[in-house]
Amino acid sequence: MDNTNKPQILAAGAGKAIMVGLSRLVVKLPSEQTVNRLSITTYELPPGFPGPPPHKHAVFEHAWYVLEGELTVQLGNDISVLSKGGFVYIPKQVVHAFANSGNGVAEVLVVDTPGGFEKYYDDLQAAFGNGEKIDQQIIRDIQLKYDTYPPDHIF
Repeated sequence: MDNTNKPQILAAGAGKAIMVGLSRLVVKLPSEQTVNRLSITTYELPPGFPGPPPHKHAVFEHAWYVLEGELTVQLGNDISVLSKGGFVYIPKQVVHAFANSGNGVAEVLVVDTPGGFEKYYDDLQAAFGNGEKIDQQIIRDIQLKYDTYPPDHIF
């Protein structure tokens, strides 16, 4: 059955789970379902999660809504700590980073547009999902594959 661009209902906790280190991500709405318009994922980030270094995207945009805990967000040179109910929209080409510097798990609802960015997590899980030591060159290669560039990259 073709599920492309059809309604979808998921029970609590349902979706495609992806483990990257101690972070658990659950793809709630894959891009294939939306004809690549968007994807929706939840992040469960452990306390002390350092997050990625500052980066930007040429195409992808993010919208993050904090469901639980605290999320530290960097936009350009500005840093904010968002608590439950906090929201941030990150347009393409804006340098950003995020982390969980709180004492509890941070749970975040993530909308990425256009779709396809959720496949980045699949690649991270394939590379590091079994407890492999993080290799920055492998991460860099994966990032470039998914429109993720260092702050000084010129488009």
